[in-house]
Amino acid sequence: ADDGLITKQITIKLDKAGTLSGKIGYNKKSQITNLKIVGEINGSDLDFVREMTGVNFFGRPVEGNLSVLDLSEAKIIKGGSFYYSPNGSYDEYYTTDDAIGSYAFYECCELKSLKLPSGVTEIGSFAFKYCSRLTSLTLPPGVTEIGVAAFYCSGLTSLIIPPGVTEIGDLVFKDCTDLTSLSLPSGVTEIGSSAFEGCRGLTSLSLPSGITKIGSLTFYGCTGLT
Repeated sequence: ADDGLITKQITIKLDKAGTLSGKIGYNKKSQITNLKIVGEINGSDLDFVREMTGVNFFGRPVEGNLSVLDLSEAKIIKGGSFYYSPNGSYDEYYTTDDAIGSYAFYECCELKSLKLPSGVTEIGSFAFKYCSRLTSLTLPPGVTEIGVAAFYCSGLTSLIIPPGVTEIGDLVFKDCTDLTSLSLPSGVTEIGSSAFEGCRGLTSLSLPSGITKIGSLTFYGCTGLT
């Protein structure tokens, strides 16, 4: 494109995890806007992807323009370097097999569209927090666990939660102000504290019959609920 960005989809096939940066190169990292990854990826690859979306492993902004990411034919595995470490702390986050780990896409503000690997079973805490441009996401059918504040992102308008999820944890959808459509699977038995706090765009929600616990402030600030 005239602005120097590569707008067509670029597909990268990895024969070995941890090699994404070598396949793309640092001079092209900030030019790619649409990327599909095929093959196994580890923490080193996820770190590079985060930089492509405009944020480094300390959560500091860097030049990056990746807005569309397709991981549908990728597999997340254990290994490689850490992909996130909160600035000023000694905590480091690494990938584990078939999981979107805690803080995986934290503050990836450029990301608008994301397809997750089909084998993912877990969404970690704060995984998509502050992904303000991410509007919709489909979770793979094998997901059974969603961590604290996983989808704390204002731009999310809809989400399909797979049937294996039994608990909506604390703060999971807090301040998802644009969320208008959500269907809870029939197996959900608990909804955590502040799970939907501030979701003022939500007008209705059907609760499964098996629910036994609803936490404090769960629907606080849901002014659109009728």
